[in-house]
Amino acid sequence: MAKVSAAIVDDEDEILDLIEQILKEEGLRTRRFHKAEEVLDVIDAESFDIIISDLMLPGLTGLDLLDALHKRGVGTPFVLITGYASLDTAIEAVNRGAFSYIKKPFNIEEIRIVVARLRQRQDLLEQIRLLKKQVEQLQSRLTEDTGEGFIGASLPPVMQPLQGASDMSKAFAAIEYLGRLRSDGLITDKEFGEYKGRILKRIV
Repeated sequence: MAKVSAAIVDDEDEILDLIEQILKEEGLRTRRFHKAEEVLDVIDAESFDIIISDLMLPGLTGLDLLDALHKRGVGTPFVLITGYASLDTAIEAVNRGAFSYIKKPFNIEEIRIVVARLRQRQDLLEQIRLLKKQVEQLQSRLTEDTGEGFIGASLPPVMQPLQGASDMSKAFAAIEYLGRLRSDGLITDKEFGEYKGRILKRIV
């Protein structure tokens, strides 16, 4: 498995040294930057799993960097570190899509907590990817067996007769599976209701 890569942005080498040491101890690959503009120069050619940036930088600020990344469609988890900590700054960072917020002086454990959260996020995204693949496979099997998928399928007439017992069993199994996806938070209540409705309309 490839190492998690991190971009660290700070104009103080002492801070870069400290963060880099912690991240390397956690098994991350790091790249250092002194200015936000340097990150923007390479972001199209080099991807990172996390970006950790100081708020106050020469030129663009950390928040400016976050905004610029979003404008480019880069959704890399972004951690803002600042010595000018305030609740307003923290709220603004979160509102702009920051993954986490740490105020100076920070301790080693705070950085490790961020890394742990990042790994949890990556694990969850992988689980979602696998579950979506399972849903697609389930839809494909239903399509092969019944001639149409249960998601996005054209709805039959309201008065269509009951399907065979085999079709009904598969449909109820699909509803049960969707229920598990909803319980795990992978689909919304609205999506569950829509999918369930489409399935039920095919067997009534």
